[in-house]
Amino acid sequence: MVFLGHFCNQVFNCPIRSDSASVLLELEQSSHDLVMITGDQALTACHVASQVNICSKPVLILTRMKTSGFEWVSPDETDRVPYRAEEVKELSESHDLCISGDCFEMLQRTDAVVQVIPHVKVFARVAPEQKELVLTTFKTVGRMTLMCGDGTNDVGALKQAHVGIALLNAEPVQKAGSKSQSSKLESKSGKLKKPKPANESSSQLVPPASSSAKAPSSRPLTAAEKQREKLQKMLDEMNDESDGRSAPIVKLGDASMASPFTAKHASVAPTLDIIRQGRSTLVTTLQMFKILGLNCLATAYVLSVMYLDGVKLGDVQATISGVFTAAFFLFISHARPLQALSAERPHPNIFCAYVFLSILGQFAMHLFFLMSAVNLASKYMPEECIEPDSEFHPNLVNTVSYMVNMMIQVATFAVNYMGHPFNQSISENKPFKYALYSAVVFFTVITSDMFRDLNDYMKLEPLPEGMRSKLLLWAMLMFCGCYGWERFLRWAFPGKMPAWEKRQKQAVANLDKKQA
Repeated sequence: MVFLGHFCNQVFNCPIRSDSASVLLELEQSSHDLVMITGDQALTACHVASQVNICSKPVLILTRMKTSGFEWVSPDETDRVPYRAEEVKELSESHDLCISGDCFEMLQRTDAVVQVIPHVKVFARVAPEQKELVLTTFKTVGRMTLMCGDGTNDVGALKQAHVGIALLNAEPVQKAGSKSQSSKLESKSGKLKKPKPANESSSQLVPPASSSAKAPSSRPLTAAEKQREKLQKMLDEMNDESDGRSAPIVKLGDASMASPFTAKHASVAPTLDIIRQGRSTLVTTLQMFKILGLNCLATAYVLSVMYLDGVKLGDVQATISGVFTAAFFLFISHARPLQALSAERPHPNIFCAYVFLSILGQFAMHLFFLMSAVNLASKYMPEECIEPDSEFHPNLVNTVSYMVNMMIQVATFAVNYMGHPFNQSISENKPFKYALYSAVVFFTVITSDMFRDLNDYMKLEPLPEGMRSKLLLWAMLMFCGCYGWERFLRWAFPGKMPAWEKRQKQAVANLDKKQA
């Protein structure tokens, strides 16, 4: 009896993948809602959901009563709560809810889908079209959905989800690409021999035609013949001439055709990669737009307003400034996403109060710094009228404007770089860090006039003694002001989850209007 129980346990045991619980826990901790949609029974689904961190609160299953109506019942049938569609949201705050396919049909008949579905954690014993309806309902109430599926019955849901991931099973096959590898296989197996041509191998593995034991082609194969065929297939695969490397055999199905992403294994770990890369891309795009906007505003002022006063850039000055700008843009994209997902969310779009206030505040500080420095330099210059179309000749205003403009570029990249909690910080992005340090050192060198030959080569005029310290102090204050303003806005306008509850109420109101 003990042996029989052990045998049944080994046969019917279906272990969960070792990484599923940890992956789903990280998704839960990064402010994502987890939902299970399966064709298994409700009790099985709830038990698995609790093991993989989908359900963390007491579970209630919606069941049909013997008399009439429905009620919420715990898996051990000790707790019972009457079903009311308007109380589902409040009930979901203290319990994890589960519904089955037959109850799902009831919700469709009563038009309570929008009220109930968004608060359910486990959908059990559901049909493929019901899986698709679940995803459609989540999208109706304004949620962003990511679906993982591995079968034909998941095609509809994968197509409805904003992000679909098809999970496949890969079987690694060892390929032998040379006679030496074949000899190694033979030495390891001992009994396996190199297969011969088809007629010779068949004569060894299959009884001869004259044998009375030969089975007719119409009858089923015996266990011994099946074993021979399996052995022959293994030998053919091991001796298949290829590049000598092991490659997985991936059998594509309908699920992979319906989803934009396909994983070559059955793990849900690619979900973390997609979210991690998506957040990194969104943050990088946002910072690029801010940097481009600030650089364009500062450059527009220099090339339009100051051009009328004869302020221009020399060839060497423009080349060095362009090299630093190109290096900043190149190395800022070198940042990699962090491995750990954060509970914070990046801003979902560019046109928001945070971006506009950040750009306007920083540009105001840049413009004040630029105008103050140029006005200070103008006091040390004799009054002369410089034609805008005249050739470039160095002067104090040109020198100051070039130094200030370069410091503004460095501050723009350093302040608006978005590192943690989504990407690597500036200290971790070493190429970008070294580029920033080089620009700061270069600005300090040319401002302090440490190497006169370098300033002469760049056609930069010597600065008065009192003006050097003022310029360095103003640059430091400008950087600190922009940095403090940016950090304040990131604190005041954090990335938030979409307000799907408001959209859900609107969807319910629209449904009531249709019914009326």
